[in-house]
Amino acid sequence: MCGERSIRQVRFRGSHYERGVQRGRRLRATLVVPVPLRADPAFVRGCFEAAAEAFPPAVDEFEGIVQGGGFDRSELMAHYFARTESQLGGPARGCTMFAIAPALLREEGGPIAGRNYDWATADLRWCELHRFDTSGAPRRIGCTHHWAGCADVLSETGLYVAIASLPPMEVRVPGVQWHLVVDMITETCTTVDEAARACSRVRHLRPMSYLLADSAGGVAAVEATPRDVRCRRPAGGTVVAANVLQGGDIVEDARRAQPPTVLREPILPEPLNYRADAVERARRRIGRALELLRAAGPRLTLLDVRTVLADHKAPICTGNHSEPDGGTWATIWSGVCDPAAGTFSIAPGLPCRHAYRTFTVGGR
Repeated sequence: MCGERSIRQVRFRGSHYERGVQRGRRLRATLVVPVPLRADPAFVRGCFEAAAEAFPPAVDEFEGIVQGGGFDRSELMAHYFARTESQLGGPARGCTMFAIAPALLREEGGPIAGRNYDWATADLRWCELHRFDTSGAPRRIGCTHHWAGCADVLSETGLYVAIASLPPMEVRVPGVQWHLVVDMITETCTTVDEAARACSRVRHLRPMSYLLADSAGGVAAVEATPRDVRCRRPAGGTVVAANVLQGGDIVEDARRAQPPTVLREPILPEPLNYRADAVERARRRIGRALELLRAAGPRLTLLDVRTVLADHKAPICTGNHSEPDGGTWATIWSGVCDPAAGTFSIAPGLPCRHAYRTFTVGGR
């Protein structure tokens, strides 16, 4: 264990618009807004309107980002609401995440969630903990390397959400970006059931798996794609997700039935951004996580969760371990969340080398 890398913290306060202004000012010097390929204005507008309907504060925050960063509004709108690119491939890409129901845990309380976020190690410099003290919304903490949103979020209401990309699919109709879905869920829901229903009410632009856990003991994985939304409950007390579709019960909502706009030419996934062997690697990680969790049972501990996240066999802890940060692609953070305790612990890099630091929603 080296455990010396610090975790930068940033606090966002005020209204959603004020939060956007703060974010825009931070992005002014670092974000170069590309023009999305085949950015049909009607499609962009459709994505904007889908987000506005699903989560109106997203529009206020977007306007704040434009103002604070001095960005061209139309260009940023296309990039913020309508980008469809998806990267999933390469020798070490792919996240692993799981949640354990309270019945399988040695200590009394709520569920425990664990996750490794695997990505380009060059982005370690952008990794930070965000604290959201937003007017009219519950306080939240989130871990991210991304300019637009957080891949892990814990709300003071006891709801935890983590994301993992799914294989790309063709896009025919406008939808809502993943980071806006995370904001919507963690600002408006308190339980796994509420979050799953909220996911069903929107049309999703990017195929994404959302791991959910709440302080009352609920755990699930929601697979949201442009085609449908499916919810998978724990089998044997655990639910494991990675970068592969595993299915589940379809979550229906009538408001998703009729799309407002249909592209004459669907946006197809870029073949260079996805490799078929990524699916097999994801299945290996899922199988290995289940194997380790079952072997450590019947009553699991936090140490067992961290042991799974540091495993090198699948590998779950990914990267070239002959290099300090894991080479070009590796696990850039590992997280363990206890929603009932209101804690989220983060290892800022390879979990086999870095100590976890524990954060609370109400902490400084």
